[in-house]
Amino acid sequence: MRNTLQPFRKTLYGLIAVGCLSMGLTTALSADMAEGLAFATSVKGNIQITDTKGQLTEPNLHDTLVLNGATIKTGKNAHIFFALSNGVGVGIGSSSEVIFETYVQKSFPERKERLSSEPSVSNLSIRLVTGNLAIASNQLSPLSQARVYLPSGDLRIHSATCIVQHDELGSHITAREGTITYYYPDGEKREFIVESQSIRISPQSAKLGKVTENMTWTSLPESMDKFSKATQLASQRVLFKAGDNGNPPHAVLVAPTAFYDQSIARPYEFND
Repeated sequence: MRNTLQPFRKTLYGLIAVGCLSMGLTTALSADMAEGLAFATSVKGNIQITDTKGQLTEPNLHDTLVLNGATIKTGKNAHIFFALSNGVGVGIGSSSEVIFETYVQKSFPERKERLSSEPSVSNLSIRLVTGNLAIASNQLSPLSQARVYLPSGDLRIHSATCIVQHDELGSHITAREGTITYYYPDGEKREFIVESQSIRISPQSAKLGKVTENMTWTSLPESMDKFSKATQLASQRVLFKAGDNGNPPHAVLVAPTAFYDQSIARPYEFND
């Protein structure tokens, strides 16, 4: 019996050691992360942000905000666009409710500052309760995570631009650029949504693991095209400079504000 148990004990001890090491790495990674920042590149109409303490604020243009754990609600004909410190652009349309459940990021040195790619590693989880949400994640690090949770299922996004809408008919998911992955509520079955593809998934079909309706990008209103372009623009407008002596990074506009205040039509000037 002793000889039989010896290999088992070695295997068990090995698994325990690996598990402890994995937990240690996860804890170390989490401890090394701080709350990410968001810079408001465009603000229109009634916008309300509620933080984790229940404090309500109304953001202004070019505010730098901490959105980790915050809930954002927009009024009718309102919108807000953010450039995040991890290089992601986020657009929130009118009559929408969005929760930044998690937004943390590792600090980065000055030599990592750039617009072309994320300067460190981050974890971003956004929940769309209702309304319209656009994500431009083309600069995201391969080691980072970006997810959008829906009332039924969730999206995993990397190096893509997408629009997500939720209303009484269900969730409408569109890949404007790149490929995104939709996971059904069971967390196992999934759908790959490729560039220019659009799908609708109702709560009933989500339970069955089926797509309700397949469409193309061209079937969406023109305002959605402008919505996605505005989100991409937001991600390219701001450079986050590394903070000194452990301070958080600070946002710097990459072009003078007056350039963006010209009277000609811009992608973010759209009607819902």
